[in-house]
Amino acid sequence: MYNNSSTTLPFEDEYKGYEIYVEPNPDQHNEGFSWSISKNDECLDSGLEFDIKMAIDTAHNAINVLENEAN
Repeated sequence: MYNNSSTTLPFEDEYKGYEIYVEPNPDQHNEGFSWSISKNDECLDSGLEFDIKMAIDTAHNAINVLENEAN
């Protein structure tokens, strides 16, 4: 599992006008990181990945898909 020690959790960022939020999996019995993307206080997508970088990359990809669907 890749956990970049320079990434502070919870991780919050803005990408293309969407908010990205990544935190450790709230299920204490399973490892990983929960990610979500939102816009205007509405959660548009979320998921679970094995490491922080994968969670951030997956959130970016989900935003790109939403952007492509909107065009």
